[in-house]
Amino acid sequence: MLDEALKYFRGDTGYRRLFSLFKQKYESLGRIGGTVKIEHFTEDEHITVARFYATTVSDLKQKGKVSLESFEQKLHSTRFAGISLKELLEAYFKEPLVSNMERKRLKDHKQEQFFTQLESNFPRLTFWIDYLKNKTRDTYWIYRLMEESPESFKDKVYHLDSAFNLLPASLERLPMFSQRITRNPHAFDLNRNLGKLLIHLLSVDHYHSDSIVIPTDSEGVNELLLTYGILRDDITNYVTCANLLAETEDGSHLMWEAAASTHSVLNAPLRELVDLTRIYPSGEQKVIWVVENSGVYSSILDKIPKAPLICTQGQFKLAALLLIDLLVKEGCVLYYAGDLDPEGLSMAERLLQRHSGHICLWKMDVASYRKSEADIVLSVERLNKLDSITIPELVPVVKELRKRKRAGYQEALVDEMVGEIRESIKINR
Repeated sequence: MLDEALKYFRGDTGYRRLFSLFKQKYESLGRIGGTVKIEHFTEDEHITVARFYATTVSDLKQKGKVSLESFEQKLHSTRFAGISLKELLEAYFKEPLVSNMERKRLKDHKQEQFFTQLESNFPRLTFWIDYLKNKTRDTYWIYRLMEESPESFKDKVYHLDSAFNLLPASLERLPMFSQRITRNPHAFDLNRNLGKLLIHLLSVDHYHSDSIVIPTDSEGVNELLLTYGILRDDITNYVTCANLLAETEDGSHLMWEAAASTHSVLNAPLRELVDLTRIYPSGEQKVIWVVENSGVYSSILDKIPKAPLICTQGQFKLAALLLIDLLVKEGCVLYYAGDLDPEGLSMAERLLQRHSGHICLWKMDVASYRKSEADIVLSVERLNKLDSITIPELVPVVKELRKRKRAGYQEALVDEMVGEIRESIKINR
């Protein structure tokens, strides 16, 4: 009888849409009940349903909905009596009907079993697996990986377990670390899921709290990896400086001595910075000026070759951040000047937050903005970046930028910068 019913209902395509709605309603309620709207059915679909109910299309359209219970009752008055609507729908769609609540319960139970298995296989990663169970926003993509292929995810966790328990005893480059752990130098590349999972795991371990911060920018990732003795890029990641001295555990660094004695510019890569224990100005005063623009940097040195000066070359690289960290450790005060645009202000805020009390904003006030204002109108998208800048020292210039909608650039302030550095050096001489 069920085969006959399927042959009958599948023979008329007008039932497919109605049965799909019935299926959705059952999944929502977990039982045969409720109604479904048919107001958007085609004329042919209305004719099909009206024929089943032995009513007119006009009456059916006036009701605008169909009850699941009424359909089942009507079914019992046909030659298919004895077949329930649930049986019919399961046979029609070739799958059992399961409520959304039951489906979620089964899914949650399956996930719990999967996590239990992971904890059993990789006990040293229990802290990370426990964090995943919280299902915070930063873990959604990880759940998708688990659901797409549980076995593939287990393989990835196997490599994560090996990586976490065989972290470098001394500095090791990421490709070499990857080769040692997986026999593939690109396995932990950050554009691959395994590399992203490694960053997530290390972030959870590093912060040991509910407020986990997963770095998304390149330098944040580099800094996290360096914390665990892994170097991602130690050659092209560099900072430009002049008139600074440095020391290692063995004493004064001769390269920095030579550069400072000849007032030569030094491009210091991360490779050279990680072994330094101290960095400080070559002169007596512990004041350093920091600019982000290489043209401004070079122009200042043309006039004051002895100035202790750093150039970050735009967005902060890890090399620049480590250099600044070491200078702050020496008790130095850094005067930072950046472009007066949304990106430049964001960089300034980041530096102020990293080293509150040791960073002074330089030429980043409203007066400097007006003098440096360029004929470049900022887009709405760039202006919206100002929403995230809340540090009090920058609020006045943020308001002015919103009002005038134009960027200000350091090049217009070079003469003033040179004058202020000269005055500072003269006073402290």
